[in-house]
This record gives sequence, structure tokens and C-alpha cells, in this order.
Amino acid sequence: MNPSPDRPRDHTCVLTLQAERPGGVPTVVDWWFTFLNRWGHRATALYAAFEGDGIGRWERLRQTIRTWRVHRRKDHPHPTLANAPLPAPLWLFYFMPQWIFGNLFDQFDQVVVAGGPCLHALPLALRRKRYILWLGTMYEDELRGKVLINDEWAKGILSSPFWPFLAWQERLVLRRASRILTQSPYTMRRVQEAVPEVSDRTELVMVPVDVSRFNPLPDDERDTGERFILNVSRINDPRKNIPLLLRAFARVHQQLPDVKLVLAGDEPGPRLQSLRDELGLEDAVVFKGKVSRDELVDLYRRAQLFVISSTQEGLGIVMLEAMACGTPVVATDCGGPEGIVINDQTGRLVSNNNADALVDAVTDLLTDRQKLLSMRRRCVNFIESHASPSVVEEQLHAAFAQTFPTSYASTHIPSERAEPRVGHLHEWLALTWLLLVLAGTLQHQFIIHWPSIQARLIAPLLMTRP
Repeated sequence: MNPSPDRPRDHTCVLTLQAERPGGVPTVVDWWFTFLNRWGHRATALYAAFEGDGIGRWERLRQTIRTWRVHRRKDHPHPTLANAPLPAPLWLFYFMPQWIFGNLFDQFDQVVVAGGPCLHALPLALRRKRYILWLGTMYEDELRGKVLINDEWAKGILSSPFWPFLAWQERLVLRRASRILTQSPYTMRRVQEAVPEVSDRTELVMVPVDVSRFNPLPDDERDTGERFILNVSRINDPRKNIPLLLRAFARVHQQLPDVKLVLAGDEPGPRLQSLRDELGLEDAVVFKGKVSRDELVDLYRRAQLFVISSTQEGLGIVMLEAMACGTPVVATDCGGPEGIVINDQTGRLVSNNNADALVDAVTDLLTDRQKLLSMRRRCVNFIESHASPSVVEEQLHAAFAQTFPTSYASTHIPSERAEPRVGHLHEWLALTWLLLVLAGTLQHQFIIHWPSIQARLIAPLLMTRP
């Protein structure tokens, strides 16, 4: 896999949407950089996202004006560019300004796309650029997972008249991808169901786990000390469904009072702390918050089970890390674990949002030591066969070489020269269309808020002194 010493170092763009770290998407970006550098490529990450959550529409507009040019981010571990998209309606959101106003991608020889859903690759699809997708989940699956926990925004998107247009955008991105790499068997099946014509260029490539760091303890060391089950996640994220896990564990603890529940990843919010206390689990549930990498590995190694209660997961990298440490997984059938958590081999898969099934699976496995021992070995073997860095690197390298063959030719020809460029007419038409849509959006907002404008702005100005 080492490059020829006389081959020029190509410039590869790793495109993604999520700018904040840590998380599953930055982990995928980190692996791309590791492998691309090893193959002799120069790489730059391009994050197309707002810097900061929970900001309003006008703050987003101000942020866009401040960062309308692509700018470098110095707080990332890799060479990184970022740009804030327009605060437009969601169906327009993925038509990012940097792809409309200029040929940003012409400076790159190759583009690979990392993400959960893949709609941020829409500008590449519209420009017919060659790209590889490494896909975590379908957008509809992510939204339906939020609907299960009564997310009103997600319900509104799926019932919106614009949802078919958003679904079309995702299908277009999939159809025009040169190669689609899915991170879980479930997502691979969903992609093939949604766009059957891409089946011949779709394959399963899991996110790798550093098995030199994540590996098991001997059984005699593991079974000393107190017993606990483990969840590592953004525990305040409603999709993780931690309230369900707490309620299920309360019943497990009644049957097995020596077992504790350890939650790591984030500091708990008031709601989770109150629920723990209401259930009388103050001494049985431990909120670890953010932990160091060494402490995380130790938790994986010593846990009896790793438990996922989520309503939706694209994959679940923490699940793979736990399995690499020999910890069987009990998970809801929330997408990502399907095909990885195999009943009575690597764990148990139970019905989504079903506390009874979760309780039964956890108590059954915790009371059968021989079954746990056999599962531990199978978990380690599964990760070594499907998600070790050497296995994943070989898969990614094959996909990369097949998609960008000029990168491995004796005479290097930049890939964009072999592809049609987007002409200036296309650029002006795209800009005109965008301005018309934004004008229509502003007009719509103006009509909605006209009574308030009259009452708060115009009327005070027209008032005269008595």
C-alpha cells in the first residue's frame, strides 16, 4: 500500500458536515487522515457547518457574513478548512454557498465524504465530481429515530411538503457516488432498498478500532471487583434513550442487587439525575461524565455487559470498542447494532424502546457466566475479522484505488482534468436561483411578521407628541 517514491503527492479533500469534536464523524475523519498519509497523499478536511449549536437565524446570518470565505481552523488536529452555509430553509440548506460561488473543489485531486447522512455531498453530485461516500446512516432513519422520542422538529420535517425534495437530494447523492461504503450492515441494506441501482458499488466497511489499545483482560482479572454494566454515549441526547435504560436497570437491580450501572461520556443533566433519585438508584448508578482514554479502556475491559438503549444509531463506535475489549453487547434494534450484535454470539438484540426485553436480556446474560465467557471470545474475534485497522485499511485502499485510478498511474493526471467543469453560465444560473429563493423566503417571513412590525416599529415612529 506504500506509494511509489516518484509519484506526486495528491491533494485529497475529506468533506464532512459536523465540525465539533469529539464524535463519530470526527473519528471517521481521523481514520481517513491516518490512511491517506500512510498512502502518501496530502489531505485537507473541509467542514461545512455552523460553529456552535443553538444559535438563532440572525446570528447564523451574521456568522455567514463573517465567514463567507473559506477559512482555516487552527483548533483541529489536521489541516482544516471551514465555511458557514446560509441560514436557509432545510431543503435549501445543502446548497452551500462555497460550491455555488466558486469551483472550490477544483483544487483537490480526490474527494472523500465522511458523515452520518450524506446530504452535504449534494454540491458534488450536482457538479458531477467523482467522490467516495463513507456513510453512517440514511437521513430518514435519523429523523425517525428522533420521532420515536417525540422530537417535534423531526416530525415537522417528515410531514413537510419539502420532505420528498430532501429525500430526492439524498438519493441523487447516492446515485452519483462513485463508491458507497456503509459503516453497518443495516445501513447497507437501507441504501440498497432506497436506491437499488447502486447495489453493485455499495459495500460494508466498518469504522476501525485500534485493537492495540482496545483489547481484553484475562478472564480471571476481569471478574474481580464489583460487577457493572456500562453505557458510553452523549447521555443527554434524547436519541440515546437513557431514561429507558435507567428504568430497565431499576428492575435488574432488584433481581441482582450487586450489579451497578455506569454511565460515561457526558455529565448528566438535571432530568437524568432526578430520574435516578426517583428510582432509588443513588448508590447503584454511577455518572462518570467525561473520562480519559485510559479510563475508558479500563471501563470497557471490566464491564460485564455494554448496553445500548438508543432509538436510532448509524453504527455505534463505542459498541465496537467495547466488543474489542471482550464485552458482549445488549442493544435495541436501533439500526447500527443489527448484524453486529448477533444473538447468543456477540450479545443480544432486543426490540426498540422495550424495557421488558432489555431487562430480560441483561438478567439472563448476567446469570449465565459460561455464556458470557464464550461471547467475550466471539466479540474479540468479530472485531479482529471485521473492524481491525489492517482489515479496514485494505478495504478503503481498494475502493480508493478503483475510484481514483489516476492517483496510482505512472503518469499523474489530476482527476478534475478528466471531468467536465462547471461553466460560468451554470454558476450564474445557480446564483440567480438562490437569490430568488431567498427573496421568496424573506417575503414570506415579512408577511408573517407584518402585524408585529407595524405595532412595534411603524406605529411608534408615526406617533406624535400630545
